[in-house]
Amino acid sequence: MNDAVSFARSAIVAAVLVASLASRAIADDNLVFDFGSPRKFLGLGVQLWPTTEHQTERDALLHDLHIKYVRIAFAAKIADNQLKYHMSVAQLSAAITKSADDDETALCARLHDEISQLHVGLNLVFWQVPSIWCFNGDDSAVDHPRINPDHLQDYANWIAANLLYAKRVRLLPTEIEIINEPDSVASTQFTPEQYDALLVAVRATLDRNGLATVGIDGPGVGSAATVAAYTQVLERTGHISLLKSLSWHDTDTIRRPEPAGFAGVPLDLLAHAHQLPIAVTEFTNESPQWDRPPFDSGPQIRGQNNAADSPDFGVSVAGEALKLIGDGANSLYFWQAEDSAWTQDAFGLLNEEGQRKPSAAALQLFSDLVPANCDAAKSKQASFGLAAACFRTERGFIIAAANLSQESRKIDARIVNAPPPVRVASVRQFDSHGPASQTVSTSTVTIDGPNVSTNLPSRSVTVLLLR
Repeated sequence: MNDAVSFARSAIVAAVLVASLASRAIADDNLVFDFGSPRKFLGLGVQLWPTTEHQTERDALLHDLHIKYVRIAFAAKIADNQLKYHMSVAQLSAAITKSADDDETALCARLHDEISQLHVGLNLVFWQVPSIWCFNGDDSAVDHPRINPDHLQDYANWIAANLLYAKRVRLLPTEIEIINEPDSVASTQFTPEQYDALLVAVRATLDRNGLATVGIDGPGVGSAATVAAYTQVLERTGHISLLKSLSWHDTDTIRRPEPAGFAGVPLDLLAHAHQLPIAVTEFTNESPQWDRPPFDSGPQIRGQNNAADSPDFGVSVAGEALKLIGDGANSLYFWQAEDSAWTQDAFGLLNEEGQRKPSAAALQLFSDLVPANCDAAKSKQASFGLAAACFRTERGFIIAAANLSQESRKIDARIVNAPPPVRVASVRQFDSHGPASQTVSTSTVTIDGPNVSTNLPSRSVTVLLLR
């Protein structure tokens, strides 16, 4: 009798597990896109290096991806021995002018022409503080550069002098980041309090030197784990009001599962409270899965078979972009336009030969349809391995969704606080098996008033145009 009961119980448990797994395989992912108070999606950006051996290919890439912003590391060439403590903006400007050579002038002229022809906005980032104003690795207690707080004003003057030079060579940006990743060992480190003080010093110095039109994005930290520490200080002091955009980087998928997005950081609430747009000024996917052995390519040794050259990487990149937009980003910049011979990472949209990678096609899948300054819905989504965003444009609604899991899944989306679409104009997909997107039959999508349903193949991106 006990054996029979035990067998029956085991059978029931097995049946429940099978039913649970089956329901999970065919379960719907419910999405709600709310246009009651939409925000503006300002456009897609990309990191550029000033020098390139493939300008024609790079310009065509930016044109085809409808890039609206470029982010460029900037600092005039000047020898360290020309810098001293407590130099004024005028003194630094004179030193920069004296150090400028024909090669640098020609490079700036080419960059100006390129940006002007592409009609893109310019964001300059100051990568690190000159070593003379830092605590450096020469001190046994310091293994990477840290700002010496006695020289915060020196660095603020340095930024102003560089911007005056940028103005002379017709590269004055609309916005800047005053330090790249102040929380990172790869840059010059600032504590949250030091960054706050720097922000105040830079804003005042720019205003005194005729550069009031240049906005500041910040804090530009490199990790979701540290962004709160910086924004909390800025909010407590009230100096967050000095920012034009709230910026940070989303590259730590090496520590978090994809799609990472804001990962619980309520930046959208903070930005809304202070009427600030959110600019994700670097994003990519740095998961260890793109460093597959043997290491004949990748950050260890780059080659033609890097996993980041695969369509599968393109799916992940598009997923990160959609997750960030769905979380509240107004603009986002991909890291980076192209692989350079002097860098170790291989996450560019162009390889060293100037050829496009599949990740470019994956991003273009939705950037083709999504114009700058269109409405982006508030989205409610909690499904693991799914990222989605919805836009309202003059052409209709665009729903873009990335299925980052290994199983196919179905989405049921509901568009609220907007006139519902009545037909499916087009369906396009990009998956992990090929380098290009494909057109799919519109019959794969069902519309019932505000409700839209479709199936998402495994490891794929689907973009719907609804009218």
